[in-house]
Amino acid sequence: MLRLAAIPALMMALTPAAPAVAAVSTTAVCKGDAVETRHSAVIDGKRIAYVACAGTLPVRNLAGEVRGAIFYTAYIVPDQKPKRGGKSGGARPLTFVWNGGPGADSRLLQFHALGPRVIEGERLVDNPASPLAVSDLVFVDPVGTGFSRADTPGHTADFYGTRADIASVSGFVTDWRNAYARTAAPLYLAGESFGTWRAAGVADALVDAGTPVAGIALISGGIPLGDMPDRNLMRALSLDSRIATAHALGKLAGGMDRAQLVAEAQTWARQVYAPALAAPDTLPPERRAAVIATLARYQGIDPAIVDGKTLWVSPRQFRTALLADKGRTLDVFDMRQSGPAPDEKPQDALVLDYYRTTLGYRVGSYAGIDAPASDAGSNWQYDQAPITKESLARAMAGEGPPSPSQLWTLRAMEKAPALRTWVAAGRYDSLNSCAGNAATVSALPPAIAARFVLRCYEGGHMMYEDDRSSRTFGRDLSTFLQQGA
Repeated sequence: MLRLAAIPALMMALTPAAPAVAAVSTTAVCKGDAVETRHSAVIDGKRIAYVACAGTLPVRNLAGEVRGAIFYTAYIVPDQKPKRGGKSGGARPLTFVWNGGPGADSRLLQFHALGPRVIEGERLVDNPASPLAVSDLVFVDPVGTGFSRADTPGHTADFYGTRADIASVSGFVTDWRNAYARTAAPLYLAGESFGTWRAAGVADALVDAGTPVAGIALISGGIPLGDMPDRNLMRALSLDSRIATAHALGKLAGGMDRAQLVAEAQTWARQVYAPALAAPDTLPPERRAAVIATLARYQGIDPAIVDGKTLWVSPRQFRTALLADKGRTLDVFDMRQSGPAPDEKPQDALVLDYYRTTLGYRVGSYAGIDAPASDAGSNWQYDQAPITKESLARAMAGEGPPSPSQLWTLRAMEKAPALRTWVAAGRYDSLNSCAGNAATVSALPPAIAARFVLRCYEGGHMMYEDDRSSRTFGRDLSTFLQQGA
């Protein structure tokens, strides 16, 4: 029986020859307690030699006290040419990557989207679309996830809050760059879902501290800009995701092309539905009935599902109603899916073997695999903004966290005129909207809006898991990182 540890060598032998990069220096790259291993992968048609560093750095709480350690997995392509002034890695971008949660480790983005090796079935294979081709990558596991821990159980709470999270990760980024002598490298921050808050918040904090940030990548988390300036418009524009879902599941009457239907619905959403949501009590009965009928037709649901008073169907109501005739509820992250979640144990075992065998990291246990999963989500303090009765009700209905973000993205971009932002969303995600992202950016000052890159993918929250989007996603992000450098 083939051992998992032998798969990388076997895959290398079976991979067609590709142009090799220059030989990598044997000088040690990793710092501190990090375990160093050497590898290569075929990325974008070229064999790239790289160093993997798996280790930890001390992490501080809001009071500046060291109360634990953050684990990271860094993939570094050593310099092929000496840099002016002797600074290592001055020209090659450096991207810090994390997922969200709160309480999520970096497995999804690392092993399904951006790392040099990704999971395909029950094996690891080279990732042809990894941004490692253009940027070094540091995957970060916040305290309580992966191998990252507080120094005592009592100190875990020091890191389970939005403000503390931003402070601890900002400190980690600064400490890592200093430890690895990478302060001259163009700096990028990439986060998924709640990790978009972390990316935007850390960018804002670093810019305030005088650290240049070249760009942030916001994946499946919208754009952290505080409370929505026009919530009614954002709600109305969520029709684009619901129409796409109903179309994919065969719940729309007639044979209209999806793109035509979405375009028609967006016009109706802006001109009719958003104003109706803003002042439903002012509508005469016949107008109200027309709005309800049109809304139900676009979403493929029974008109009785629409709240006759507010004219709104919450994300949770839509997910429950669309396939109610089959007794199924749509998945939060990819509304095309329903039913039990797939068994992740084989992939978990593969990830753990990768760390233990391939990277040689044998310290501690991994939360969620061979140790209990993080309890950050159930204990998180949303202390970046007040929780109100209205914001809590929206959260319960599936409309995001229990309190809004701060204006991190706008503040960072105003203070750093060269900072650019890349935003990605999946068309079938119940938590995000491609049309909503576009409307948000269009409402910003033109000089700020011009520095956004918006992408909409055929997929859900984890759009990179969709075969139609997996390679495009990684290559689009690579282009953003390369252009910013």
